[in-house]
Amino acid sequence: MKAQSLNSFKQKFNYDGQILAGPYSQSLKKRLFKAMIHLDALEQFGSPVIPYIAAWRPDDNYIWYEYCGKRFHELLGTATAKLADSFRDQIVSRYLYRYQGNPLALVKVTRDKKQLDRLRPGLRRVVMRGGESEAVYKVVVDGKPLWLKDLAKVEIFVEDNIVLSWGSLINVSSEMCLEEALQGAQQELNTHKENLELLVDKRTRALHKSQLDVLSRLTRALACRDDETGLHGKRLRAYSSIIGAALGLNKGLQWALSKAVLMHDVGKVGIADAILLKKGRLTPSEFDVIKTHCQLGADLLQGGDSKLLQVARVVALTHHERWDGSGYPHGLQRQQIPLAGRITALCDVFDALTSPRCYKSIWSFDDAVDEIGRMRDIHFDPQMVDLFMANLAKIRLVTEKNGEVEKAAASGPIGCSGSS
Repeated sequence: MKAQSLNSFKQKFNYDGQILAGPYSQSLKKRLFKAMIHLDALEQFGSPVIPYIAAWRPDDNYIWYEYCGKRFHELLGTATAKLADSFRDQIVSRYLYRYQGNPLALVKVTRDKKQLDRLRPGLRRVVMRGGESEAVYKVVVDGKPLWLKDLAKVEIFVEDNIVLSWGSLINVSSEMCLEEALQGAQQELNTHKENLELLVDKRTRALHKSQLDVLSRLTRALACRDDETGLHGKRLRAYSSIIGAALGLNKGLQWALSKAVLMHDVGKVGIADAILLKKGRLTPSEFDVIKTHCQLGADLLQGGDSKLLQVARVVALTHHERWDGSGYPHGLQRQQIPLAGRITALCDVFDALTSPRCYKSIWSFDDAVDEIGRMRDIHFDPQMVDLFMANLAKIRLVTEKNGEVEKAAASGPIGCSGSS
């Protein structure tokens, strides 16, 4: 560009950049010139977008503006040559919104001025690799906050060792003021919530007690029909507590699981006595009826809002599912089976093996343990089996203290696929 034309261009566009008058390729200069003409026309039409063209060298931290819309100057009150430094100095924070997590959630990442100054070279390299950037900047102008949303495409001109950022700014101060007000209100709500939680803690404990009373009554109702239920539930609770603790469940989940397992067979209240109390093995059709107790139990516990009732429903529904998918009622497999169901399944079968049943002989402790190991990765979650095996001393104490283990019948074990 000739000197006379350049001077005229500078006056018209308030140009104070470096490229048009510098030792750069004609292709870059033409590209920049056409872009500036286009952006100026866009601003003349009153577009709410504030256009800019920023430039820097890949090996240099210094950045300057080749073009800025008039409203950008008006907002910051600074000449183009000083605009980059002025804008950087007035930045208070930078906000980046992105979706992350599973399930996806919108997360707001905030960087303050000190963090930005430290991270700026790395952020610029990320932008160069990605080819675009999007962020919201909070700046303070004349003591007043101003929020500008920055959208930019980045292009590298290797021949000239120049990077251009073709960007636009949108004043989103109204929206961000509202967001900050909402955040402030949310903080106040959180404070009120904490105070409320303290006030209702006593009622929550009372609610837990009432829920336990309901579960206890249902369990006793089942025990009136099935003599095996009482001691079976006591041992099941102890076994599941051992595995839950070994697994690292928090105290709240351990508590809920230890209570919920008592309800694993609650659906049997809906099974006819002729089938439930039958002496000897069930026919295939009778066993199909017995299998409905899982869904019956889940339906009975449906609708509870508390964590305890929710866990109890899961246990009732899934404690007969098998790791390989051959269980019932839904043929779930592997991780499809909720954790509470996987724990209960193992504990339920082990106790059934080591307890007398009308359809089988009692198993010795060692034979039952061997059977649990044999069914690893078939009936049971391998991780649950490993935790069970690692805590056999504790398991044995429960079995001997609360159990009915005697010497295995001479006929020996008959498999763990009976109707426990």
